[in-house]
Amino acid sequence: MPMPLASRKHCARANQQGSAVAEFVMVSALLVAVFMGILQLTLALHVRNTLMDAAAAGARYGTLADRGPGDGVRRTQDLIRGALSDRFASNVHATPIDIGGTPGVRITVRAGIPLFGMVPFMGEFVVQGESVRYG
Repeated sequence: MPMPLASRKHCARANQQGSAVAEFVMVSALLVAVFMGILQLTLALHVRNTLMDAAAAGARYGTLADRGPGDGVRRTQDLIRGALSDRFASNVHATPIDIGGTPGVRITVRAGIPLFGMVPFMGEFVVQGESVRYG
């Protein structure tokens, strides 16, 4: 004998009790993972852009008439330390270059890609800034 309609609806509701909590937990975990991924990407891009700006500013500083490549390295390290952390300023090098027949300087910065905060962890950024000598 088939079950009455009212009884079937009651059974269906009873089988789904507690499913809202499970769905909330699964959706929340997914949203938190997506949010953390976006946050991590934003932090990595911020660090990369800061390193690029510091390298370019250091190269410009190192090509001033009364300055040298070593001054550009120190300026780059100071800018990185001021904006990020000492860990990101440990591997900065200057190379004298020739740009279109004009002497210049290339500042190269190597720093670890931050993962979970400001701790350099996996891979590395390699950014460069170049400038020609003025004066």
